[in-house]
Amino acid sequence: MQVEFTELAKITLKKNIEFLKTVWTDKEVEEFLDDVENLTLTLKEGKFLMFQKYSKNIRSALIGRKHVRVYLKIENESLIKILLYFETRENPHKILELLQQ
Repeated sequence: MQVEFTELAKITLKKNIEFLKTVWTDKEVEEFLDDVENLTLTLKEGKFLMFQKYSKNIRSALIGRKHVRVYLKIENESLIKILLYFETRENPHKILELLQQ
């Protein structure tokens, strides 16, 4: 299974890392990056359905000590897109706005 990051996912991942570096230790940030890598590997193995359902083709997973929710979309039988990394303390109404970009 191929995994791609949308531009929004790349931007929001970078913003989350920058924020976490201000409040977490280097070790905790490293653990967060390990979570990102492990999630990507799990998706490459085709284990999409194990994650929480958000809508018909979109699922989500909590990573980084449950501080960041990742939104994933299955495009077809061979492609999964990572849509967004969302800090769970942000306004949840912002999710729909971001996903519609």
